[in-house]
Amino acid sequence: MGARYVYHVVKNAQLTNWHVKTVAVSGLDGALEKEIFEAAAAFEGKPFSFADSEKLQQQFVKQYPMLRHVSVTRGLLSGKLKVSAKRREPVAQFVLPDQTRKYIDQDSRVYADPNGPQNVPQVSLVGDVPDQLKPSFVELVQDVLKLKKSLPFEALEFDLQQNTVTLRLPDRSVVLFGPATELKSKARRAAQIMDLVRQKYQQPATVNFEFFEQGKVFLTLSAH
Repeated sequence: MGARYVYHVVKNAQLTNWHVKTVAVSGLDGALEKEIFEAAAAFEGKPFSFADSEKLQQQFVKQYPMLRHVSVTRGLLSGKLKVSAKRREPVAQFVLPDQTRKYIDQDSRVYADPNGPQNVPQVSLVGDVPDQLKPSFVELVQDVLKLKKSLPFEALEFDLQQNTVTLRLPDRSVVLFGPATELKSKARRAAQIMDLVRQKYQQPATVNFEFFEQGKVFLTLSAH
């Protein structure tokens, strides 16, 4: 009983008087890893409570929107402050009217990343851009990339006010997806139609999916 009591007292003391001895950062590399490490290392040798770890975690989430799965934990016996995070993987990028560049990740999250990659498909968003887009739009971007041979898009426009999507191809062909619904099925059908147009007509075309839910797709050929 006495030994268990002493252990309980010592354990509680470690929990309430926990100090940072070392810092470890995982899941990141380069300059971002260094920044996170230096921010956490500022607490070395200082008392650090559970509330402090939550506060630091929220600070990282707010300061680094390009990160996901951010976690700040304490190694209660080791004294190690552990920070883990992953960098978001963009599927598309766009530029706001003020020339601010933002990215869209696989979870449809819109975020800023000053040092983000440049070789990411560029899309156009019309209207007020929320922090989270509809998953169907991200799925469309991914599907169009898979169908790049048939749909080598020059511009992909998402009108957030009208909730419509338009795809523009280099040969001046246009795909009007209409309402941002069933985009995966529409993309595959558009690829089939454009392959047929190239084989038979070899001229720009407009494919209109406005009445897709009624089983209708309209094709209009344009002059060269």
